[in-house]
Amino acid sequence: MGDWMIGDDRRRRATDQLRHLRRANDGEVAWNTEAPADFTYLFHPNRVLVRRADAEEFEGIVRRVGERLFKGEARRDDVNLLGGALLRYVLPERLNDESVPDVLDQLEEAGLERGKATPDHWVHVSPGGGGGTTCPAVEPQETGLKEPWPPGGPQEETKCRVNVVVVDTGWHPPAATDPRTPWMAGITGDDELNDPAHLRPYAGHGTFIAGVVRRMAPATDIFVEGFCIGGVGGGGILESDMVVQLEEAMKHEPQVINLSAGCRTRMDLPSAAFQTFYEEHLEGKDCVLVAAAGNDSTAAPFWPAAFDWSVGVGSLDRDGRISDYSNYGVSADVYALGRNLVNAFPDGRFECHETPDKGDIRVFNTGMARWSGTSFSAPVVAGLIAREISEHGVSAADARDKVLGRAVYDSDPTVGPHMELQQPFV
Repeated sequence: MGDWMIGDDRRRRATDQLRHLRRANDGEVAWNTEAPADFTYLFHPNRVLVRRADAEEFEGIVRRVGERLFKGEARRDDVNLLGGALLRYVLPERLNDESVPDVLDQLEEAGLERGKATPDHWVHVSPGGGGGTTCPAVEPQETGLKEPWPPGGPQEETKCRVNVVVVDTGWHPPAATDPRTPWMAGITGDDELNDPAHLRPYAGHGTFIAGVVRRMAPATDIFVEGFCIGGVGGGGILESDMVVQLEEAMKHEPQVINLSAGCRTRMDLPSAAFQTFYEEHLEGKDCVLVAAAGNDSTAAPFWPAAFDWSVGVGSLDRDGRISDYSNYGVSADVYALGRNLVNAFPDGRFECHETPDKGDIRVFNTGMARWSGTSFSAPVVAGLIAREISEHGVSAADARDKVLGRAVYDSDPTVGPHMELQQPFV
């Protein structure tokens, strides 16, 4: 099992997050290192994802070498993923207790092309730690402020309404009618079923993000597509389930999707699940996906932010410098404010679950919270793209290009050229 205790606060936070995910998903969480704090990706211990076009090759090699790997036969799971374009296989018990990555190593040695079969990775909205997780960078904090930050700006003239879907942990419906958060009016979504006496980890995440989008782009219709409703999942969802949620999001005909979640992958290979979703549902559509770059302080690819078809967003501090927790490189096409944002949050009692604040009780009673992470820089950019569409009546792709084109280049000796969005919205 590795050592759950040794390490600094950052490593201990990683083990805290992993413990919470394991408790919520008993028997379904594995990682790629001996020490839990050092993991770079998380995966289901018995599932493999294969694109339909590669199924025949995969099944043929499994038949050829399976006797020396398995005590039974691998079977195709009876689920419909992306119209059958993505297949999920369940591996039987292994002869020598090999992990899924070990099995894939052996299948590739037997001739399977690398990347044609992948683990079913865990996509997560928790803070960064050892790796493989994403935002927020800290647990939510109380604030005495009565106005959101960034404040955004009014839209006096618009040429069209814009549909934005926030794919996240759900939505806190009282925020839409709370007089303290009037900008939330009209936002709808899947109720995350909050209990004020005990706010769960990641409660309010989707609500906060929807509020950031609305402040950036007041003339938007926002729907929060929820996963982990009622705390199920511990803030995580498997790739094979996430693409189903993204399919649901497409039913709302969005021009912009905000996904403040993601994952590292085996050998840092592109996520087959997200790529298949793009090819089946996004390619050729007037819709832009904006994704958080992740909070692991690394240049390693974080999916889906690292894809060239998505807009990956890293985090800036208030002084315009890249936040120390933010990922950079291929996962960050642009950087926006991600430190100490203020927006809508459910009232209630919250107990911190992560080092160094574990056990700390925070009481939220202003309808808002302060939060940091690339989770919250992503909706700044998603909102600016939506605003560009509504003000000028342009396509989502054109709006994306115009927003990114207004970013400015700077030089940072640790990460090379980077972009930061200009005032007045960041």
